[in-house]
Amino acid sequence: MFGWWTTEEGTVGGAFIRPAFGPLLLGDMPAEAAAALPDLLDEPPHAWEGRSDLAEAFASACPGRPVGHRVRLHRLEELRPYATPDGAARPATRADEDLLERWYEAVTRGHGTPGTVAARIGSGDLSLWETDGGVVAVAGRGPRFGSTVRLDPIYTTFEHRGHGYATALVATVTRSLLATGVTEVVHATTPANPAAYQRLGYQAIGDYVTFSRAV
Repeated sequence: MFGWWTTEEGTVGGAFIRPAFGPLLLGDMPAEAAAALPDLLDEPPHAWEGRSDLAEAFASACPGRPVGHRVRLHRLEELRPYATPDGAARPATRADEDLLERWYEAVTRGHGTPGTVAARIGSGDLSLWETDGGVVAVAGRGPRFGSTVRLDPIYTTFEHRGHGYATALVATVTRSLLATGVTEVVHATTPANPAAYQRLGYQAIGDYVTFSRAV
């Protein structure tokens, strides 16, 4: 879903995107427009992301007590070579659904939408990194908007972090997207964890806040 906010003069002064999966994305707009948006939707989204003042204004108009955390958005400048760790990438299948449901619960902090994992496996959006010891990381790609795709989620189990599995998976998924004509690839990380993706050629473009709520 695409939407926009118009000024009293009738010009477009802001926009938002509500993809099938992942958070509603708030573009630049007045805070009062963001605060009015939840009442215009059929139902509030399970998560939303935007500049801190906009995300907080949106949260103020949502039911319940949404939980927010800061993220740093990165955009690919040029994909750089990356040394591949042990293992290989593969598509997620129905056999992975139970595992990915548990991971998705961790990624969304318990505020995810039921059925999301099954739907994303069915659409081929999720890729895994697998070693001899099993599956260790997941990376998802969102819907394509023009020539832009956002990677979400990106997750590695705690005990397998620090080995470069997620970074290698992001590199693989990014390369496959570029091969289809995508020219803009973006993704979000915690502000404290940018270095690995910067080595791939991703650069920070801004800090945002992601809110999620129980559904």
